[in-house]
Amino acid sequence: KFEFISRRKGHSRVLESIDESLKVGFNPVKVNCVVMRGLNDDELVNFVAMTEHKPIDVRFIEYMPFDGNRWSIGKFLPYQEMLSIISREWPQLERDTDSENDTAKHYSIPGFAGRVGFITSMSQHFCGTCNRLRLTADGNLKVCLFGASEVSLRD
Repeated sequence: KFEFISRRKGHSRVLESIDESLKVGFNPVKVNCVVMRGLNDDELVNFVAMTEHKPIDVRFIEYMPFDGNRWSIGKFLPYQEMLSIISREWPQLERDTDSENDTAKHYSIPGFAGRVGFITSMSQHFCGTCNRLRLTADGNLKVCLFGASEVSLRD
């Protein structure tokens, strides 16, 4: 699935990089996962299990429409549904207190080293409190994930 979704090889290198990031002291280490119904929603529990022994933040991002991603409502899995799936496995999942400008809603499982977050850009917008700038893989700066405008940092 990794190769299909990311369109490249390297799953083991990604896992090794997460471990190396923890080893050298990066904190927090965030693992972002865009969740798509029928494609990777069956892996929610596996991603949460990664937080049991590793102090990482696994963040589930609601699938959003972007140019070229062939978005459809049928692939959309809302935060509340993801939360329900995870809560069936870990009913002791607890809501954490978030900072004022957090884009993720954080949860913890007692005894786990890491935590889980949900970026609810479709079902519960956070535009009014968002103060993020995003750097794209091709060197552009975005002020808003939903906005079309970007500024090239390469030029």
